[in-house]
Formats: sequence, C-alpha cells, structure tokens
Amino acid sequence: MGRSYRIGSARGVAILVHPSFAILLLWVTYQWGITAGAGVRGVIFGTLVLLSVFGCVILHELAHAVTAMHHGLRVRDITLLPIGGVARVEHTPLPPRAEMAIALAGPVMNILIAAALTPLVILIAAARQFDHPLSVVLYADDISPAGFLLYLWIANLLLAIFNLIPAFPMDGGRVLRAGIALFRGRLAATRIAVGIGYIFAVLLTIVGLWAGDFLMPLVSVFILVAAHTETRHVEMESALRALPVGQFALWEAGGVRPDEPLAQAMRGGPRDVSVTQDGVVVGMLWRNELLKHLNGAHRELLVRDVMDRRFNAVEATDSVFDVHLWLTSTSRPAVPVVEQGQYRGIFTLERLAHVHAHLGGRAGRRRRDRMQLLMSRLSFSRR
Repeated sequence: MGRSYRIGSARGVAILVHPSFAILLLWVTYQWGITAGAGVRGVIFGTLVLLSVFGCVILHELAHAVTAMHHGLRVRDITLLPIGGVARVEHTPLPPRAEMAIALAGPVMNILIAAALTPLVILIAAARQFDHPLSVVLYADDISPAGFLLYLWIANLLLAIFNLIPAFPMDGGRVLRAGIALFRGRLAATRIAVGIGYIFAVLLTIVGLWAGDFLMPLVSVFILVAAHTETRHVEMESALRALPVGQFALWEAGGVRPDEPLAQAMRGGPRDVSVTQDGVVVGMLWRNELLKHLNGAHRELLVRDVMDRRFNAVEATDSVFDVHLWLTSTSRPAVPVVEQGQYRGIFTLERLAHVHAHLGGRAGRRRRDRMQLLMSRLSFSRR
C-alpha cells in the first residue's frame, strides 16, 4: 500500500494518512471551487467539510479498535485512504458474537454522531421551512454553517448505511459472516460473504460508470482486493488448522543439556536450540542471545547460564495454526515440540514459512487444474 505518514494517535493507536489522500483535496478544489463557482471560499469550505467527515471516519475506526482491544486483540494503526479508513487489527479467529460486536461498533458510532446532530438539523429545517425531506440534501451543498451541519449529518448516515451492507469487506459483511459461521463454519461463511461482496462490487462499478462517478469503481477495486485477500487468509487458516505441528517439526535426538559448555552447544553455528534434561524440555537457547557471546565468553559459560527458562512447549498433535498464533503473539522464533512431555523436536519460523509455501503451491496447483478443466470444457463445447 506504500508508506503512510503519522498525524497523531488515540487510545495508543497510531493514526496515519496515505499520500493518495491528496486526491481528495484535488476533488474538493474541483467540486467546491470550480463546479460550484465559489472559488477560494468554496475550496476552504470544502476542505473543512472533508476534514470533518474524515474526523467521523476516524471515530468510526476507533470504535472498531476500542471494541477489538476489549476482546483482547492488538490494533496496529488506523490509515486514512481516499475511500475511507482502515484499522489494522490483529487477525485472530474470534467467536461469532465477538466479531459481530467489533463489526457493528463502527456504524453505531456514525449513528450516534448523526443522532447528536439531529436536533440541529430539525432546527435548520424549521428555520428554512423545508417542505420536503429532499430539501435537506439539496441545502447541504450550501456554503454556510447550516450547509456544513447538514452535510455532516448526511455523511454519517451514509457511512452507517454503506458499512452495514451485508457484503464483505464492509462491516455488514462481517456481521453476515459471523451469523453464518454459527451454523456453517468460518470458511464457508467467509466464502458466502465474499461472494456477495464480489456481486456488490460489480454492481457498484456499473452504477458508477453509468452515473459518471469514477469514485465508485475505485471503491469496487478496494472491495475486490480486500475480499480476495480475506478468502485466501481464511483458506490458509483452515488448512493450517488441519495440519499437526509434529508433521513439520525438525526432529532431533534430544537437544542440549544445561550442564554442557556453551561452546559445545554452539557447534555448527548459533541457532535456536532446545535445552533438555532426561528428555524433558527445561529451557531454550535463542540464536540472538548466543550471538552476544561470540566474543569469547562462550568458552567459559555453561548452557544453563544463558538459557531462557521461560518457554512454551507444544504437543506434536497441536495444529500449525495454533502454534503460528503463539509464535506471533510472543515474537519468538521457535518452539519445542513434545509428545506426552518428552522432547521430540523444534518448530521454527523458517518451518512455518515452508508450510505456507507448501500450501500456497498446492492452492496454486488446484487453481491451475480448475483453469485447465475449464479450458478443456470450452474447447470441447466449440467442437
């Protein structure tokens, strides 16, 4: 997505803006300054409206972020793009109800903002003697404080409605997936919600081209990319859950003993090594720590002097996905693998990358096979 620039933070979450956001400033100049014929005054007013709307977008994403943190997830940052905001939340499978709560938090925030503005909108409508609900929409283009409030009110209602569309990756699509997952499982639910997202993206593109609004096709591209990425991620997650970590661990004779000289443990070069006593894991030697003792100190130290006694051993029958989550959450490069408490081997980030490459290649082969089958059918139909 390219480099983004930090403009602030809230609740410990960094708020970033992508350089492509400048496209909207050009749009403001064209829409409010040229098309509306208001010149510099219109550009200033339009910029204020734009920044206020995106302030509401930030509140929308912060609502997602705070709710996600309440459910124990880490939130990396919020990035503002021309098509809206994106909160980067730790990608961990959640109970359907938790996913629903996180997804609904954003639209609820926009509804609350619109509700807070509603009394002012009613006063404006009474003062201007609007005789039709559409008058509110038409008057929102007026370069005035009243027009500003009406525009902000309408924008929040539209943000809530658009995000509640039951098509992935909108919030409504995530709610739909969570509801379906209660009965069909996460993978099947994702495929259904993503399929609806594809259909919605195509319809949005058609409507945008028909109406001459080229922002809609841009949003459609974002929807297609996000939906495809989510499908691949959940498919990989499902595949990793089906694989026992013992199948991909590096099986060893028994690691190193805590009373061994450190120099002996480092034969073959610094690496992540399990420390065992009578076949039971009692610690870990981390490569990064071993590198610190290459100045000659490794000749005088024992393994127990350097080993890390804070470790987490996993059973060989545990899924690769669960181990992947543990490695990610602890930022550890490896984990010892045991069978009924007895050490059997080690699973590293390099092995995890190997599993990903293996599954990615297998998925690619399946896609090629489907494509070849489709081409053969088309060829047969032409004959």
